[in-house]
Amino acid sequence: MTSGGPTRPRGRRALEALATRHGVQTTYETHDRARGRARGRVGDESLVGVLAALGVPISHRDQAPDLLAAASASAHRQVLEPVLVRRPGAPTAHTLTLPSAVDPGRVQVTLRLEDGTVERRPLPSILAGPGRPERIDGAAVTRHRFRLTCPLGAHPGYHRLEVEGPGLAASALVISAPRRCPDPGRGWGVFTPLHAVRTGTDWGVATYRELAELGEWVGELGGAFVGTLPLNAGFLDGPVVEPSPYRPASRLAWNELYVDVERLPELEIAPEARTLLASAGLRRRLARLRSAPSSDPAATLAVKRQVLELLADALAAGPSPRRRALEAFLAERPEVEAYARFRAATETLGRPWTAWAGARPGRIPVGAADERRVRYHRYAQWVADSQLAEAATRGGLYLDLPVGVHPDGFDPWWHPEAFATGATGGAPPDSFQGAGQNWAVNPLHPAGVRQDGYRYPIALLRQAMRHAAAVRIDHVMGLHRLWWIPEGMAATEGAYVSYRAEELRAVVVLEASRAGVAVVGEDLGTVAPAVRAAMRRDGMLRSHVHQFAATSDDPLPDPPPDSLASLGTHDLPPFAAWWAGLDIDERARQGEHPEAARAPRAERAALRASIADALGRPASPGRVLQLLLLDLAGGPARLVLVDLEDLWLEREPQNRPGTGPEEGNFRRRWARRWPDDLRPRNRRPATVLRLVDAARRGRSGRVRPDDEGDSMVENRVTSPEEAGS
Repeated sequence: MTSGGPTRPRGRRALEALATRHGVQTTYETHDRARGRARGRVGDESLVGVLAALGVPISHRDQAPDLLAAASASAHRQVLEPVLVRRPGAPTAHTLTLPSAVDPGRVQVTLRLEDGTVERRPLPSILAGPGRPERIDGAAVTRHRFRLTCPLGAHPGYHRLEVEGPGLAASALVISAPRRCPDPGRGWGVFTPLHAVRTGTDWGVATYRELAELGEWVGELGGAFVGTLPLNAGFLDGPVVEPSPYRPASRLAWNELYVDVERLPELEIAPEARTLLASAGLRRRLARLRSAPSSDPAATLAVKRQVLELLADALAAGPSPRRRALEAFLAERPEVEAYARFRAATETLGRPWTAWAGARPGRIPVGAADERRVRYHRYAQWVADSQLAEAATRGGLYLDLPVGVHPDGFDPWWHPEAFATGATGGAPPDSFQGAGQNWAVNPLHPAGVRQDGYRYPIALLRQAMRHAAAVRIDHVMGLHRLWWIPEGMAATEGAYVSYRAEELRAVVVLEASRAGVAVVGEDLGTVAPAVRAAMRRDGMLRSHVHQFAATSDDPLPDPPPDSLASLGTHDLPPFAAWWAGLDIDERARQGEHPEAARAPRAERAALRASIADALGRPASPGRVLQLLLLDLAGGPARLVLVDLEDLWLEREPQNRPGTGPEEGNFRRRWARRWPDDLRPRNRRPATVLRLVDAARRGRSGRVRPDDEGDSMVENRVTSPEEAGS
């Protein structure tokens, strides 16, 4: 510790100081419907648990004083931070700590740019004033401040700074990022889960072909993009089964569930596959999957895999241009080969990698990766990527980047340094989930990703942005801090862990700029003002959700200009259910005390009355939907997102947060069929979307629905009670 310092703190004070040293916040703010904003205090056991998950060797708070002293001394001895950020308009000065006996004039600074350019300078040429002498553990050191200037401003990228002098050597990653993410312009798009889309010939889910067709259709109507749930690889069968797309097997691979098997060129060279496709047994299975009210991803994938394995075998049988294209894809993407071997080993051994005998990250047990399974996963990734790329050429894609991955997934195995163990990510109690949330994903380790030069965050962003026009970052607050829940504790017993937000934000802006992709941050819930201020500076769009923003005093609130505006989200009730107050009934069904529903019901009734006043005529669901959509479309938000299922007043949600597989989350299918019930010009969905486009372009101002409002939207409500009146 610094000589002459104060007496060591003990007990709770020492534990809080140690937590702060490691970026763990000892208090938190939450929001409750009844009490409003409130501040909570993190308990000792939670702080100890989170510190242990960060790698601090602690099991009791009495160990905190010694650990705090060791952490302080280590931090003071560091010559150079491992990561430095350079942004235009932000002349940040960085710190370099040298032994006082070292003459700065004898220290050389080398900057190695990503393109191979090398620049060397003497240290004094970049110093920002005289150094500040200090004593650390009895040793004299001097802290120098320096600035990174040209040529970095003209060279965005990942560079390396090296410092060499008598008895010292240090280096740092330099992230040189543009000022802002790309601007998407003023536009609109639609949202639908891809598993939900029905066609006359589907296999129980839609495919990347339907995603492409929807993109073309939206473009014809004047829209810019189609949004959907995460398309990452999933655990749909085998030793690990996870139905949620927000807990994927990997954020570095695509989901082959949505591959359009019947369009693959390999069918021409695979007679066994053609015979299988024509068989009566397979056709009966497909008919059952197609007619079911809910998707069965495991059953659909089982059928597709039979065909895909035969196609992969046929492609591997001899040289061809397609085989060379696959080999080029694998050479460009080494993680795909690793992913294929990982998935094959998981299937062969019949258990997740965390249960493999002598399990070691990045290592496959001898003989575990059956080659036919490896071949299947290579091929499946290639054709999924190819079909998604084709969809991107036919309409903009708005892709969703989930906040984490399954703990048994590929990413923690391939990038173990990037993840913490012993804790999961989630959210503290709030008005949305009173018991808090545990997402059952291992959080990124703030020091681990930093020491590794952010290789994993860079890789997952590149994957997400590979074919996207815009990307939604789930829980964008995670760039700043994340709620960690120690293993074995309740979601209410966590603590916030801070990340190097300036560095992670620079990575996001740099990757978005390189890909030409707009970025939307999901900033719903309790959000620190600093997060939204940073989003504005970075050019990230906020998320404005009408269900959260509207009140009886302000039933048509203006979204922020720098936002993507929508009526709801995949985690909220569809418009028609919300309008009828069915979400309040749902909370009662899930165990909320009946008395707790009284105030929300009164608030919803008052809001309905205010919207009816704004409408100026009876507030049927169809008219109200049109009113709200056109108000959003004519408003100031940068982007507007329309949920296609709202256009026929669907009432069943895609997800009921806080519930399990028994609710059929992320499986419900459309009540309509593509393209027959949507695409023709005389169909109601197309009519409403043309009005949305006109309002977006300002051709009709902030349009209000006329007496034809109900004919513009299919009204499935049959009684005043169902209408919520």
